[in-house]
Amino acid sequence: MNGTKILVVDDEEGYRKVLYNALTERGFHVKTSASGEEALAELKKQEFPIIIIDMKLPGSIDGLELLQRAKETYDTSALIMTAYGGIETAVEAMRRGAFNYITKPFGIDEIMLNIDRMIAQHKIIEENIYLHSELEKAYGRKTIIGNSREIQKVLDMVSRVAFSAATILITGESGTGKELVARAIHFNGNRKNKKFVVINCATLSVNLLESELFGHVRGAFTGAVKDKKGLFEEADGGTLFMDEIGDIPKAVQAKILRVLQEGEFIPLGDTVARNVDVRIIAATNHNLLKQVQDKEFREDLYYRLNVINIKMPPLRERKEDIPLLAKHFIEKYNKRENKHIKGLSPEVEREFFKYQWPGNVRELENTIERAITLTNEETIPLRAILLSAKEDIGNEALWDELLSQPYKEARKKALDTFNIKYVIHGLKKNNGNVTKTAKEIKIERQYLQRMLKKYNIKVKQTI
Repeated sequence: MNGTKILVVDDEEGYRKVLYNALTERGFHVKTSASGEEALAELKKQEFPIIIIDMKLPGSIDGLELLQRAKETYDTSALIMTAYGGIETAVEAMRRGAFNYITKPFGIDEIMLNIDRMIAQHKIIEENIYLHSELEKAYGRKTIIGNSREIQKVLDMVSRVAFSAATILITGESGTGKELVARAIHFNGNRKNKKFVVINCATLSVNLLESELFGHVRGAFTGAVKDKKGLFEEADGGTLFMDEIGDIPKAVQAKILRVLQEGEFIPLGDTVARNVDVRIIAATNHNLLKQVQDKEFREDLYYRLNVINIKMPPLRERKEDIPLLAKHFIEKYNKRENKHIKGLSPEVEREFFKYQWPGNVRELENTIERAITLTNEETIPLRAILLSAKEDIGNEALWDELLSQPYKEARKKALDTFNIKYVIHGLKKNNGNVTKTAKEIKIERQYLQRMLKKYNIKVKQTI
């Protein structure tokens, strides 16, 4: 990476000149210093992603001291130079954070190989910092939108539990934003620099769920050709978000309880327990207490999970948040579709407040996404809105609007409305299976795929 700034620190003028000339020829911006004091003065003036330090320096600041000060104060990566007899000191320098060491005399190719690796490492660190800042923007408290009293209670709880080690159970209907709250807790707490790992417990069989959670060793079962790390181990130091925890089979519940109680688990096919430090955030749209009473869910696991409970309110109980949510989703999909739709028409606003939103915030987002895709008008008209197949809103108003349009235009809009509703109904009925849906409604699978694309229908959002 040409243009990288490198500081060379060596009291021997010959080495300074050799490194200066060789690195400058390769496009690096090089400064040299003859002592630790001079080097610190240069570091105060400007940033150096890479610093090359000779261990033996004159004055009160030797190479080890310079390394320690540089690492404590500046964002820099250090390469150590030492005579053969100083290798023990160089190893100590690496313990204190040096990238590597080389012995004098050295070849320029050896220097360049280390610099290339240091630049690559620095780039990865910068990308991770950027990614983390973007994740914080994406999953911070501010992404949980709403001014209602109900949602403010949720935000207050997120702030209070973010730095706690306690397990959390988030309850509420599908589509209320349980995973978003789990992410906000993780990225606002002391585990934010570690992994946030997600598993949907409802989508996996017993054997596959065990393998995903706890991992397996080679030969544990047919097809286990190599060791596999489980999600508990992947999330070590961070957070494991277990969505739809109420669907976990009883055979797996006992093993999860052991992780919560002892902080350990045994991979499939292994005999040795492994220790992990994982914070568990679980979520469910079921009534877990009733499942406990019906002997479908372990009572001891329920109380281990339900140390702190966060209840997500359904959208019908916080309808005052609809305008804010709608504005957010319109801005989001305007950007994606390169459109400039300003908002909802008054007719749509009225119908949104009348509707009960069985799919909650997820349904609101899907509705607006589809409407943004289908309209080019200044505001979203009523004819562009189609809500849940379970319940039509504004049916009479929609027909009044269609009947006032020219025949060809009204016919097209009515057909689009029918197609969307019919396809969504078929997919819901068949749990999102496109092939099965096409066969049942007697159309070619390719044609159904074209309809999904045309109307921007997301299969996973119909399940």
